[in-house]
Amino acid sequence: MQQLKDLQAEREYTARVQRLLFALIEQAQVMSGEHLESIQAIVAEAWKELRERPTALSQQELDQLATEVDRFAARKQFNEHMAERSRRMLMNPFFARVDFIEHGADEIEKIVIGLYSLKDENGDLLVHDWRAPVCSLYYDSEPGDVEYRSPSGVIAGKLTLKRQYRMEDGQLKYYVDTHMSIDDELLLDVLSGNTSHHMRQIVATIQSEQNAAIRQEEARVVSVVGGAGSGKTSVAMHRAAFLMYRQRDILDANKIQILSPSTAFSEYVSNVLPELGEENIRARTLRDIVEKVLDKKVEKPYRQLEVLLDDDNELRRQSIHYKCGMDFLKKLRRFADDFVTFGPDFKSVKMGDQVLIHRDELRRMYTGEFSLLTPAQKLMRMTATLDTRMSSWEEKLYKQYEQSFSGKYSGRELRFVSNMAVAQRLQPVRAQLRAQLDVKGQTLLKKVLKDAPQEISRAYEENCQAGLTWWEDAVAEAYLTLRLGFAAPDKTVYHLLVDEAQDYSETALSMLNTFYPNARVTLLGDPKQRTCPGMEECDPSKWGACFGVENAPVFPLTKCYRSSLPITQVCNAVLPGEDRLNPFGRDGEKPLIAQYSEKLLKETLDRFRAAGYKSIAVITRSQAQADSISAKLENVYRLDGGEADLNYEADDNVVGCYHLTKGLEFDAVIVVWPDAKLTDGERRRLYTACSRGLHSLALLGGGGLLKELELEYETV
Repeated sequence: MQQLKDLQAEREYTARVQRLLFALIEQAQVMSGEHLESIQAIVAEAWKELRERPTALSQQELDQLATEVDRFAARKQFNEHMAERSRRMLMNPFFARVDFIEHGADEIEKIVIGLYSLKDENGDLLVHDWRAPVCSLYYDSEPGDVEYRSPSGVIAGKLTLKRQYRMEDGQLKYYVDTHMSIDDELLLDVLSGNTSHHMRQIVATIQSEQNAAIRQEEARVVSVVGGAGSGKTSVAMHRAAFLMYRQRDILDANKIQILSPSTAFSEYVSNVLPELGEENIRARTLRDIVEKVLDKKVEKPYRQLEVLLDDDNELRRQSIHYKCGMDFLKKLRRFADDFVTFGPDFKSVKMGDQVLIHRDELRRMYTGEFSLLTPAQKLMRMTATLDTRMSSWEEKLYKQYEQSFSGKYSGRELRFVSNMAVAQRLQPVRAQLRAQLDVKGQTLLKKVLKDAPQEISRAYEENCQAGLTWWEDAVAEAYLTLRLGFAAPDKTVYHLLVDEAQDYSETALSMLNTFYPNARVTLLGDPKQRTCPGMEECDPSKWGACFGVENAPVFPLTKCYRSSLPITQVCNAVLPGEDRLNPFGRDGEKPLIAQYSEKLLKETLDRFRAAGYKSIAVITRSQAQADSISAKLENVYRLDGGEADLNYEADDNVVGCYHLTKGLEFDAVIVVWPDAKLTDGERRRLYTACSRGLHSLALLGGGGLLKELELEYETV
């Protein structure tokens, strides 16, 4: 009986909140319309005056009118934004409540939690924003003695109630009083639904371990580590929203950036922050940054992986192994430190046998006159100084040649042959100066690789001559280019989110530290998904050191929520060693494991479509395999890693290689995998592919692969 009374009271509270939301929407729409009318009136009046008297308004008056229009436009935009927020809350005004009494207080405080805060006409909070400090009690605590951290310090007291609500179509259906974590029934209800082409906000079901990472504010570098489907990317996006809320005076969407593994992933996460009422943050890829720094096109990272799938490419594996570890980063740092102090290996500049500039003078210029500048600025100043000297040498030589040739030529011919003689004489001098002062990333990396194994340094030389840049070389070149000041860093970003951080070498992470000098950093990754052959084992505890921060906090996410229990069991069987996913426990249909045939692939795809799944992916080992399969299927979109992948949501079904689907999730997944030697790396690649599925999985492989996996499979 009491529960029915409580439910009725909660429904009355819901109705009160919704009435207020309706009023706010109506008010915002009226205000927005009034601001539009004001803008139209200002423009109409100004246009009327200008038509009647073209010189009626001075430039100052026109500027004032523009300012006035901008002011009304900003107010209109603000009211539209507030109306949209209220509309978002209408169908789900709040999702939780905690009752808290502070030690020494007389009254219990009722804290209702929703997507945004909402005040009544008296200024009293009816709904608290989920990011408010007191709301951490919902995510982290159970009834009893508790405390939370507020801007004024630690607040201690007693939590007397922890309640969760289930809304459907704007109606409160029921509530659950919970004593521990967020109720499994509600979480299962959320997870059992179909996915969409965009990631969704999860404020109602954030788990305690996720909440700790989201609300961490002190550390400059934070690492979040967990298996596939543990919520790493959700943590990243909600962390961005939390930080914008907490640091709104210094941090907005323009000052946060996320590095994503692909353009398809960037599109996938683009809806989370708008759902949370924040502007979307900028997304880019590491390759975008490297190409901007080097001002040239480089190998696409997934092309590097494609090449490495060929067992015969041992040289490339050696190159990656040599250049992607901490030892190589230390070599780059030592070289950069020496270059900052001493500069290039200066050589005397000669014209024939005559020494024009001694190497000691060049070194003095670098270490003395321009010692306070960056290496790039030093060389630029030296170039300007020596250009002045070149002009003086040109004049002296011209006079000498003019006098020497005056007996044979005159007028225009004399000037021409004298200039040609000067140019010919000074061309080797210019070449010597250019070789020492015109420094590029390639020049620098060649010097670093002098003591590398001969086949590695020779391959780099050959690539330079052919105009090719391997991905691992591009990252090293970019690091040196930035470290020595030959490219400008991005000082506008104050927080950087790095997704799929396990795919970044130590050099790549250090390069990011140099490119974003003002940024705090959140790194998210799964060591089990490091799939690039040749790279060392991934150790997230060392990520902070790449940003100059020792012992940076690492937040482990131990439970995996994406895949059903049967799919997770397949993933665990595929994984090497004892490293296993800890599933949340959502039941589901048994995965189909069978030998591949084109007929079975088409039948499985048709079956998944008939089941009503919104998103289906066919995931392959290589891009060549994806290209071949997509040509055999109808109504599928082929991911290729290009800008066009931003539009992949136009089709329900996609085909792509495993590394282009990293970070994405699908209702149903068909993994098509050829026979391949089951190394640990191969198992991680297969795990990455299988773990994309939420509800249904089909693993269609070669017969040898299936036998080696020791999984029960069907003969179809």
